[in-house]
Amino acid sequence: MSINDDVYSRMLKHRALLTLYEKRLDTEITKILASHKIRLQRIVALSGTVNINSLTRKLNREIRLTYKKIYKDGLSELNKLAGVSARFYKSLFDKSLNNIYKARGVKDTLKVNDLIIKSNGTFSQQLVSISMLQQRKIKGIVKLGMTENKAMVNIAQDVGRSGLAASSIQLKTLTRTAITETSNFVSNKTYQLNDDVVNGYQYVATLDSRTSLICGRLDGKVYSLSNKNAPQPPQHFNCRSTTIPVIKSTDQLLNTKNNRLQKRKIAGLSDSRRASINGQVPGKTTYPEWLSSQSNDVKLTILGNQKRVNLFNSGDIKFSQFSNKSGKLISLKQLEELSN
Repeated sequence: MSINDDVYSRMLKHRALLTLYEKRLDTEITKILASHKIRLQRIVALSGTVNINSLTRKLNREIRLTYKKIYKDGLSELNKLAGVSARFYKSLFDKSLNNIYKARGVKDTLKVNDLIIKSNGTFSQQLVSISMLQQRKIKGIVKLGMTENKAMVNIAQDVGRSGLAASSIQLKTLTRTAITETSNFVSNKTYQLNDDVVNGYQYVATLDSRTSLICGRLDGKVYSLSNKNAPQPPQHFNCRSTTIPVIKSTDQLLNTKNNRLQKRKIAGLSDSRRASINGQVPGKTTYPEWLSSQSNDVKLTILGNQKRVNLFNSGDIKFSQFSNKSGKLISLKQLEELSN
């Protein structure tokens, strides 16, 4: 295996774990919104004969407080992710160039704050936008209900039924995109810190069975670190693409001026080890192909339990059939029905 194939495999595993992290945060958002929904409905149901302006102020206050919590919790998670990513990317270079290079890394105390998602507005700006849309949506539901002389308890039900649907989807989309943005921000900084051993990066969009046309077009292409206009993830909302650093060849490393690079050790490497540092871009592979080559523990992490792993190993079910269009794993019963 070449050094770049090894880096490729490590990066795909990291991206797979990020996808699991996304699902955990999706669950947390669902819990927050569930409590939020109950409070909104209670405010409406118990409002009595209060006028719409007074009721709207109470509802907007609840929405602002909830989104303040979402922002605080979300930013805390993204800062933790930045720290984990910083350690991972530095470790990636340390492990792939074991004993011959002293890698530099981004400080794991990095605070991403509102550096993320600049192209579409910062994290906080987009949360404010979603919050405002929810306020208008719920005000419209309440106003319509009052116009139709509905009982407040029925208006409360309407608020719970459709008042949060759009914002729930938007929040989860924002979170997934922010995770990709945060990870990519750290990876790009780390590549730049180690540009003496990195030729560039490969754009990889093979992790998602629902890969967009935008990322499908970029998949496998290699870009120089000096190219300021080179595309980087996320290219769109819900983007799960990543980049893979391409390590220079042995000859290139020997011609690099850097006291962090142990050239004597490079010269003393075995022929097979020298050959592995060939500078060639790793061959393209699909996510199912990559997962097939992983250990049982990795498959368990991705698929959830041994029965799913066994079904995957059997080859009777396509990888795309393990989840629905939203990326949620389908039940074992459904999988077993597919395999019969």
